[in-house]
Order: sequence, then C-alpha cells, then structure tokens
Amino acid sequence: MPDRGLLPETTEFVASYDLTTDEVAALTAELLASLAGAWPDRYRYVGIELPGGSRFSDIARHIERVVFEDCFGNDAAEMTAEYGPYEAASVFFVSIDRSTELPSGALRVIGNSAQGLKTLNDARSAPFNISLEDVATQHGIGDPASVWDAGTVAVLPEHRSGEGAVSVQLYRAMYLSAIQHGIDHLVSIIDDVPLRKLVEYLGIPFVPLADSAPGPYLGSVKSQAVYCHIPDFQPRTRRHRWTVRGFLARKPLARLARGSEDDALSLIR
Repeated sequence: MPDRGLLPETTEFVASYDLTTDEVAALTAELLASLAGAWPDRYRYVGIELPGGSRFSDIARHIERVVFEDCFGNDAAEMTAEYGPYEAASVFFVSIDRSTELPSGALRVIGNSAQGLKTLNDARSAPFNISLEDVATQHGIGDPASVWDAGTVAVLPEHRSGEGAVSVQLYRAMYLSAIQHGIDHLVSIIDDVPLRKLVEYLGIPFVPLADSAPGPYLGSVKSQAVYCHIPDFQPRTRRHRWTVRGFLARKPLARLARGSEDDALSLIR
C-alpha cells in the first residue's frame, strides 16, 4: 500500500460482486497456496491485506455482498453503484479460515483519492447533513491524505461466534496498517447494533462525526456517521479492559489492544 493512503488508479481489473461460491472457494485456495508457509500452523484465522486492484480482492467483495444483501438488501448491482467510484482507492483486509480454506470476513478501507471518501461524501446529505468544513474543524483534520474511511466491515454468519474473533482481527489489522502508513483519522458510517458493541464492549473510540445524529442509511434503519482518532485507538482499548463491560469482553479485548493470540500480526500484503 502506498504511503499515507493515496492509492494509484488502475484500469487492469474490473471489480465483481457476483462470483459464485465455487469461484470464491477456488480463488481463496489459490491465494492461500501462493502464501504457503507464511504463518505458523497454530493460526486458524489469518489476515491478508489486498489492494483493490488485485483479482483476489473479489473474495472480499463477495463477503461484502453476501453480508450486506442479507442484512440490508444491498445486492450486487447496488454494491457496484455505491462502491464503484472508490474501487481504485480501496484496500481490503481479508480474514480466511485455514481449516476450510474459505473466507470468513473482510474490512474495506478507502484511502484518499480524487473521488474523496465515501463516508464524507454521503454524510453531506440527509440524514447526516455534515459539511466537510465542520469535519475538518471539529476533528482537527488538516491533511486529507491522513484520513481513512472504513467503508465496510462484514463477517459471514458462521464466523460471528467465538467472541468476535474475526471482527476483532479485522479491526486490529486495520489499526496496525494505519499506524504503519501514518494515518491519524478514521471515518465511517456504522449500523447502530454493531457500533454499540464496538464502543461499549471493545472500547474503540468512535464518536459521532461532527456531533451528527444517527439516521437511516443504505438499508440500515439506524446508522451513525463516526470518527476515530487513530493514535487513541490502542490506549483507549487498553484502558477499557478495566471497565465492567470491558471485563466481559476481556479475551477479544486482549487480542484487540495487545495482539494476544492475534493472527492479524501475521498480516501479509
């Protein structure tokens, strides 16, 4: 990934959200085979960072489409329309279950480009009605290249147990990569249900973007535009371990805050 989140345009690859299950399985097996020996045998879930122009990135798009169509009715056509302008500026963190050689979850980051960031573009309209000037002023953003947009986070239903291991892996992978690339700010629009879990149990320091109120968004009845100051991510999640709700989530918090039993540390680019 290029420094500071600015990604090159590409015309060599056409993104697809409608791969068959067999095509996804074959693509995932090929990806794992190309990285044979990259991880210790004890790791079941492994994290891989993929540029949006990689043909393997369609594994992540398949996960997005399956999860978002099931939860919010966003089919392949809608996903293409919504995220097509940002494909060249996207990077994916993909979690793969090595026991089945099948994908388990994906997180999309949208970096700075001529298209802007999807969250900031969408939040300018109802129901959020946030101006770019308010975002920059309230959150101290001076350089657009220091901002990432967490465009999507999707975990397949069969991998949503196990104390949120897959989603925790994806968020920690994103955090580690953001630190490496000098990213200070994160924006996103997140459905209310997972957002409450991320904030209340994991202590991820999401706050309303420019003091905005929640509202309906892309099939979600209630979503919130949010901001996170990346340098606060690890200190806040570490402190959160000593709260009542943090104690209830102590195992995933150990992975998130300290990298304990964290397969994301084996991230391959």
